[in-house]
This record gives sequence, structure tokens and C-alpha cells, in this order.
Amino acid sequence: MKVTHLIAAGTAATLSYLAVKNRDKIAQETAETRDIIHRIKDHSQKVQDSLALIQSYQEPLQEMAEEIQYKVKVYQQSIAGNISEIQKVQKKYQEK
Repeated sequence: MKVTHLIAAGTAATLSYLAVKNRDKIAQETAETRDIIHRIKDHSQKVQDSLALIQSYQEPLQEMAEEIQYKVKVYQQSIAGNISEIQKVQKKYQEK
């Protein structure tokens, strides 16, 4: 056998020993990682559902905003007309 083969075999044996020795820690960390991945997927799905809900409200809110803008414009025109009438009446009585 060559020296490189012996070193490779020794390294593999050492890694195998360390893996078996720390198998409980490795198993625990693997379980924790799986749990974290599942929670991330759940949160991701909740975020996507919330985003879809928000987007479903976007169009009706836009329509409401346009309607309110129209009503404000009509109200402002109505007020402008009323103010001009009030000013005419006010001038009429101030002249006397």
C-alpha cells in the first residue's frame, strides 16, 4: 500500500469514529434543522397567503379612492358655487 492510501484510510477511520461518537449531537442538530425548515416553509406560506389577501383588496381600494376623489371634486365645485352666491348676497347687503 502506498502512504497516501494509508493516510486516506486513517482519515476515513477517524471521521467514522468521530461520526459514531457524536451521533447523538448530529441527530439532534439534524432534527432541529428539519424543524427549522418546516417552520420556515409554514411562515413562507403564511406570508404568501397574506400577500394574496392584500392584493385581493388592492383593486376595490383603488376603486374606492377614485370614487372619493370624484366626490371631493364635486363637493368642492358645489362649495365654490355656494360661496359665490353667499358673496353676492353679502355685497348686496353691504352696499345698503
